[in-house]
Amino acid sequence: MLQFVKLVTGSDKRISDKPLQFMTEGIRKNLHPGKVYRVVNKFKRASFSFNRCLFTFFAVCFCLFWFVSAAQAELKLVKEFEGRDSSPWERIEQIKDTNRNFTFEKFHYKSRRTHSITYKAFGSNTPHSSRFLLHFAPNWNKATHPVPILLVHGAGDNATRGFAHPWVFDIPEDGKIEKPGIMQNLVKKGFSVFAITFSHPHGDNFLQAQQIANAINRIRQVTGADKVDVLCHSKGAMSVRIYASDLGEEYPKYSWITPYQNDIRKILFVASPLKGIDTAFRYYAYNFTVMYEDMAAPLGATIMTWQGQFAGTEKHNELFPGQFQMLHNWVKDGIPFNYQSSTPDMNTTRKALYFGGSTTLVSSDGIDATIQKAGDVINSLCRKGIDPSITCHILAGSKQEIDKVKFFWFEFPVGEFADSSDGVLFLKSATYKKGLTARGAKIGSVKVLNTHHVGVTVLPAALDHISEVFSERDINKEIR
Repeated sequence: MLQFVKLVTGSDKRISDKPLQFMTEGIRKNLHPGKVYRVVNKFKRASFSFNRCLFTFFAVCFCLFWFVSAAQAELKLVKEFEGRDSSPWERIEQIKDTNRNFTFEKFHYKSRRTHSITYKAFGSNTPHSSRFLLHFAPNWNKATHPVPILLVHGAGDNATRGFAHPWVFDIPEDGKIEKPGIMQNLVKKGFSVFAITFSHPHGDNFLQAQQIANAINRIRQVTGADKVDVLCHSKGAMSVRIYASDLGEEYPKYSWITPYQNDIRKILFVASPLKGIDTAFRYYAYNFTVMYEDMAAPLGATIMTWQGQFAGTEKHNELFPGQFQMLHNWVKDGIPFNYQSSTPDMNTTRKALYFGGSTTLVSSDGIDATIQKAGDVINSLCRKGIDPSITCHILAGSKQEIDKVKFFWFEFPVGEFADSSDGVLFLKSATYKKGLTARGAKIGSVKVLNTHHVGVTVLPAALDHISEVFSERDINKEIR
């Protein structure tokens, strides 16, 4: 069991704040007014200097206390569930990281943790970012393969829906899953499988990177394994890459997160934004839909004309920090606008939304300014690369149509059509290898299937490839 360590701060000694004493009798009786003025000024300077030293001392003490507290932070096993309370998992642990750098991240009301298993395990639909769930698959301690696997979900998701019953939002009332997912498939193949559910489905990827480090640490503790394998879907790749790249050391705000511990053997990136996305800035129609449907999704516009008024989006966008960390300028990188980006004002709004500016419909800072504000994370990840000891595998989709919308008797395809894509990610992003290999990490395999962003987690051919990647067989070959 993970132990919670109570933090203790050093000494009880106090600094005396007794004021300095000055003899003033001589001043009153004998001193010249000018001399009195100089003495009084000396008194004021001494008092100011003393107060400044006192303030500095307490500031340093506070900083040292905060630093020591963060450095000594431990993990705490808050709750554990088994049996019917954890089904289809054998066990679920709620774990808390006591590091003081974790914050409460606000939730869009449509992205709260309402999945029955997730809600019960967290005990809240808006859990604090210091907490995460670690799911133990059936037979996790009876595996025939020596290396355990950690599954990492994407945006707006959780481990149970994403990997145990991917065809429906919640567990059926009778508990029977007719169409199981990646977890059950790997268990049947003899793997020891674990999964993580983050507190926030759209949260800060750096905070989630710390939870990846914590989850791996816990898995190694219960299994005795030296290393784990990781499968990450969509946004889940961001936290895994941040940890496996030691990116926290480049950002003062996140320098406290755990450095990479040389504890990952392989990473399989499934439909992952390896070079980022630009959807919120590429399409005005997307922004309009998010506003109209009140969707749990980020907006590119900072102000939108809505129902005859100017509506600011700042508070809305604060709910999606992890999404803005995934941005990349794909227009600059060679993927031009297509008909989906067209706007009725001779594309003036399209230009303003992407590059910055204002029209009667929107006001936008532009994608480049927003990327810099969010820390230019994708570029930093690609520049630094994955730790060279890790072998990376890529699984992507190439079906652009992810859904259809019916309007009277017409049906319109929904998806990303500006370039080859899986309906959400450009294929050039999902298969971008250079950002992984910048420090010498190896690419084991690249496989592209004719399915969309979600289908790549359920297609039988995808499931077969996933189990093959994590087997001990050598599949270091490029597959198309």
